[in-house]
Amino acid sequence: MTRTWLHAALVRAVRTVAQTAVALIGTSALGVLDVDWIAVTSASALAGIVSVLTSVAGLPEAAPPAVVATGIAPPTLAELVDRADERVDPATVPDPDEDDGEDPDPDPTDE
Repeated sequence: MTRTWLHAALVRAVRTVAQTAVALIGTSALGVLDVDWIAVTSASALAGIVSVLTSVAGLPEAAPPAVVATGIAPPTLAELVDRADERVDPATVPDPDEDDGEDPDPDPTDE
């Protein structure tokens, strides 16, 4: 567990606790004295514990930004080294300046 993961897990747990408390307070009473504070505290604490346990499965907030945006992990150093060994042969790359005889902008209305 990294510091980033711990921070993200705690932020998520605190938000979950607050949301649970708001939901229970809003549905259980009309006034401050009518709220069953023991039930609200108990359920909110349980929600926070479940949130932290769920975070063990994975936190998108703790992943690098590239992984979050694309869902694809960046390559490892070993993969980059392997790719460097697979260099492109310049002889097989077409020359963009070479005229292949085709019209670069084929427009059927041109005659």
